[in-house]
Amino acid sequence: MKAWLLVFALVWGGATAQTALELQVLQRTNQARVERGLGPLQWDPLAYNAALGHAQDMFRRNFFAHQNPDGLGAAERMRAAGVLEVTTGENLASFEGFPSVEIPQRSVSGWMNSPGHRANLLKPDFTHLGVALVRQGRRVMVVQKFIGRPFDPQVRLTPARAERTVLVLSGTASGTVGIFVGNNLYARVNPPISTRLELPPRSEVSFAVFDGRTWWATRNGERGLQLESTLEQTQVPGKQVVFNLPAGAFTLAVGSQPRFWQNISGPVRLELTLPGTLEVLWLGVRRENTVNYSFRIPLTP
Repeated sequence: MKAWLLVFALVWGGATAQTALELQVLQRTNQARVERGLGPLQWDPLAYNAALGHAQDMFRRNFFAHQNPDGLGAAERMRAAGVLEVTTGENLASFEGFPSVEIPQRSVSGWMNSPGHRANLLKPDFTHLGVALVRQGRRVMVVQKFIGRPFDPQVRLTPARAERTVLVLSGTASGTVGIFVGNNLYARVNPPISTRLELPPRSEVSFAVFDGRTWWATRNGERGLQLESTLEQTQVPGKQVVFNLPAGAFTLAVGSQPRFWQNISGPVRLELTLPGTLEVLWLGVRRENTVNYSFRIPLTP
């Protein structure tokens, strides 16, 4: 009889478990957490779908790994399943020759005795879990998919036409030029300057020059800044994004990697129409001078 374990962690509405054995994995996981003063995990149907798909894929293509033969990893599978949360994790286990009734206990015990798996299982930031347990013949695959959901923004996405704004810059400067949106650094460019930069809707832009130690707010013609700038605005496919923020301090960002857009105070309900060319809307929780981006909302059609 054989057993294998694999672990993955990424720091990016309830339904019942699908089988009694999967529910038992959830229960044993929660027992381990509660015994250590941690909150229990809630079942998540999207995480379950991602877990089930990966377990079936490992059987279908005869592999056992966090990365599939196409090069897609755990985070990509979660996004494909519709998971918006950034903080996710994955535990894997494979058994051969054991009866099904033993699999939940063997899985959780094995993970708890493995530092990487144990870290996922006991991670305080995780709030939700999906578990898939799939048997084919003598072999069983078990996949745990963890989610950290600090709040539920109740996101609703619908296709929409949106205005795309591109800032076109050319010129020279005495140093690195910072492009600020709402008094926060959005992008930086080095001279000679020739760039096209997509902006969030209704952005107020200002410039600063970096002297090696600090940023100096600068107007065109000052501190060696000589810029020609134009705005190009076109209508493109996008998304209407409706979501709720609870009480607290939040930051919105856009782009494949988060570029600051604006700070928001909750509680508030927001309705935004954003071009798909911005790629992603990020929701972040702001604490003092740090932002932890919690949700990644795709904007592409």
